[in-house]
Amino acid sequence: MSDHMTASQGPGVIVVAEPEVSALLTASGVAWNVQKRMPGIADMWAALSGGELDAHSRILVFSDSLHRGEPDEGSEREQTARAIVAMANAKAHVFVAVWHSTELETLRAHIDREAAAMGVAPDSITIHFMPMEKGEREALECMRAVLDAEIEWPLEHIVGMEESLEAISIIADPDLAGIPSLSDAAPAAPMPPPAASIPPSQSPAGSAASTSDPSPSSPAMPHLGIGQQTASEPPMGSSTSGASQELLARPPLPGQVTITVTSSKGGSGKSTAALLLAASIARASKEGGKPLSVCVVDMDTRDGQVASLIGKYMPTALNIRVQPVWDELTIRRHLVFEEALGVHALLAPIRPRTADTVGPEFYRTIIRSLQRMFDVVVMDTSVQYLDPLIAKVCLPEATEVLFITTLASTAVQGMARALREITAPAEESGLGISRDKIGIIVNQSVAGVGMQREQILAAGLGVPVVGVIPLATKDVLTATNLHRMQTLLDHPLIGPAYNELARTCLPGRGLAEFEMKNQNSMSTGMAGDVSPAAPITVELPLSVDAEPELELASASRKKGLFRRV
Repeated sequence: MSDHMTASQGPGVIVVAEPEVSALLTASGVAWNVQKRMPGIADMWAALSGGELDAHSRILVFSDSLHRGEPDEGSEREQTARAIVAMANAKAHVFVAVWHSTELETLRAHIDREAAAMGVAPDSITIHFMPMEKGEREALECMRAVLDAEIEWPLEHIVGMEESLEAISIIADPDLAGIPSLSDAAPAAPMPPPAASIPPSQSPAGSAASTSDPSPSSPAMPHLGIGQQTASEPPMGSSTSGASQELLARPPLPGQVTITVTSSKGGSGKSTAALLLAASIARASKEGGKPLSVCVVDMDTRDGQVASLIGKYMPTALNIRVQPVWDELTIRRHLVFEEALGVHALLAPIRPRTADTVGPEFYRTIIRSLQRMFDVVVMDTSVQYLDPLIAKVCLPEATEVLFITTLASTAVQGMARALREITAPAEESGLGISRDKIGIIVNQSVAGVGMQREQILAAGLGVPVVGVIPLATKDVLTATNLHRMQTLLDHPLIGPAYNELARTCLPGRGLAEFEMKNQNSMSTGMAGDVSPAAPITVELPLSVDAEPELELASASRKKGLFRRV
């Protein structure tokens, strides 16, 4: 280990950016070793060679506009691009502080050019963008989302707001199960309602829960002491569960649809698919003149990704779990609204260690409540399809199940195993989920990769392919890193694919067909921030070129939702 870094100091961070960036990282309280700030790329290389910087540092922070307005601005940008490619190709964590997003495309062009000159495929490197324009907290949240599993983060950065009840999920002793006692905790201030409230007409008429406000005299929070068992929950409707039998007995909204998006392999794009499907439904229904309310629920309690995709991290489901009553008003107050996508979301807990405190019985209550509040609920799950949360809630409560696979042979084989377990009857130790409500989505589809249509259909065990989403790696990564997922709805290939999937999932609901809006903004996921001359970079879907076309389930060939005639 280098003299510049000890185990107690944490991993080294090299900063080649403005003094404000270095000061932010140094004062953050995060368990890392921020090296002396470098004023330029040449200074960084010299300091590394001379031992002034720790050569073992695996975190590097650059800037999109260092030396902006100075005579050497162009040269510095080229050197920055070269350093970004070199460090990212070496599998370091590379961040770029974005101060002027309108100029980011220029830097990206330099990065692509330098990558080509170095023989590195641009899509093979990962770069994370820190939105300095949005403030220090957003910038740190970007880094936390990437590094949380490797670095200890102080409480104020984990919870995002001091008054949040998420603070109870942080355990002083990691060897103890459960969460700290709430008996001495001061009640948190009520969370404000979502930015765009749900129309009152969607609440059950005459509901006392929908008109009353919790007061300081509300009953004390349930005691969940350190070391107590939290994996099991009280029976549904019991006096201590927070659930109400009267609430659970209410029917869902007429025509309500609940969609579970799942997979058996990480990296399949499952969370992206869930979010874009929800947003496509919201947009197409609005454009069709019959807007539907849509909510995305992140059910991956140990590795939720929805928060990172939309760039909002609080509040989470844990904030509901610790409340004395889980009524609809409480649930509404702990949803986030992503205005650009037109959807609400219930986020997963931030810390994986709190997963057991929000188990199947809790989430069943939440999902059934959301079914009374939203026309469409989309559940994004983990890849552990035998997990009780999926087996007991996500699959049984869904009216439709979408199974995501890529064209990788490992993903297709994993899908076959998962579908056998999911659809096998209970007497054969399966989950007993009917094939009639399951459809397969081929994601990141591209031609000429050695995967035939027959292999997909055979692995599907009779489950139809209901959607094919083309591969557009660069565009998806850019939209993801900049928290601008809405731009993918207008992407020339991805947009129509999700629109078609939305209309397949909700036939006869008046969803409008895809209509191209601003094609020039689609190549980078930065609508309004790129030059009209920017090229559109996309790859061909599986159904193009020499590969046999995947057969999609259409409305004329279905009996029920996905069942073939």
